[in-house]
Amino acid sequence: MNSAARTTGRDKESAAVEMAEKAVAVGRLMLGEFNDWEEFCRPATVDYSSLPRRQLKSGYADVRRRLETEIEKFCDQNFVSLNTERLAKLYDEILANCGLEIPLKEFERRYGKLHPKALNGAPPHLTISISLWGLKFRFPEDMIAKDIATSLQLIRRAKRTINPYEKLPHKSVSNRTEAFVPSLRNLEFAQRAIVLSCFNLLEAYLNGLAWDYCESHSLEHLSKRKAKLLQDTTSASIREKLDNYPWIISGTSEVPLDGKAEFLEQVKPFRDSLVHPSPFTAPERFGGYQKLQKFYDLDEGIVKLAVVSCLSLIASINHIVTGAKGVPAWCEGIDNEIEWAVTNDS
Repeated sequence: MNSAARTTGRDKESAAVEMAEKAVAVGRLMLGEFNDWEEFCRPATVDYSSLPRRQLKSGYADVRRRLETEIEKFCDQNFVSLNTERLAKLYDEILANCGLEIPLKEFERRYGKLHPKALNGAPPHLTISISLWGLKFRFPEDMIAKDIATSLQLIRRAKRTINPYEKLPHKSVSNRTEAFVPSLRNLEFAQRAIVLSCFNLLEAYLNGLAWDYCESHSLEHLSKRKAKLLQDTTSASIREKLDNYPWIISGTSEVPLDGKAEFLEQVKPFRDSLVHPSPFTAPERFGGYQKLQKFYDLDEGIVKLAVVSCLSLIASINHIVTGAKGVPAWCEGIDNEIEWAVTNDS
């Protein structure tokens, strides 16, 4: 009987220590504190049940005194419902794949909901990534926004090289093209990338809003046309989405969207010339403008207008749908560059 009691006590202690060690390892991994997988894998290599009783009791006491408090604090700061047992289960899944990528919805179903503060405005359709880089949130809007911010930075660097040559007479720079032509190529590439990315960003944002709404709401109260618009994002144009999504999702009356006219009427023709480049001119099919000429005429002014009108639209829609002012947090990278986009201070 005493032997059975000692075995039960050892089992309880070894299980508690192993679970706590795994939970702590997951927490440290999410914080990016590991430099390699070997250290993370250590709890899986230890046979806790065979440890000397003194070492096991010491470890168990440490769990009760310190680790439980640390785990609880970590969970409270980052999750609404997560505990040591679920963290240990998460450890085993991460261990099997040396990392984890999983949709937020599935993660929360298996392990627990993330705290809104930890999400920091990231959308429900995000993918959770856990690796040696820590806990990261992946979603298209964030990645495209970073593309735009990076391209704006590329333009700024290119202009710093090009500007001094623009003030010189042609004869003094014609034989020095190797000094500035690479920067000119970067400038033109970044300008085209930004216009395309602004449309990709707005499309990703609108599609994400539609998906999130369909996942969290019944569509029975909507007409078949409105339900189809939200569910079939591939067949609706960006104009149709701008004309419908904010009002369907918010349930409010339509009001003007900031930046909409500039984005659709002034920027879109340039985007169309980039997406569908062609040497054939048919202005009667393209609102009276020469499509090919738009490809050649793309310049800094259109790039600025593309960025400003895109962010204005996102901020306007964000306010209608969520009530929050300004752009979502994932647009901060573009916001950091927006002063240049408006003032051309290179």
